Amino acid sequence: MRASVTKSAEIAAGFPRLRSRLATPTSEYNAAPATTFEHGLKALLNGLTADLET
Repeated sequence: MRASVTKSAEIAAGFPRLRSRLATPTSEYNAAPATTFEHGLKALLNGLTADLET
């Protein structure tokens, strides 16, 4: 994960708008949405339910 974030930051450094966002500590560039876990869990459970029903 850390390697991909570093690589993304290196790529973004070549673009002025992205570079300015990376430099802002409040941008939470690397933060995940608050509902990421719930969304993933729901998708997993829906998939398991669909698999069991077939």
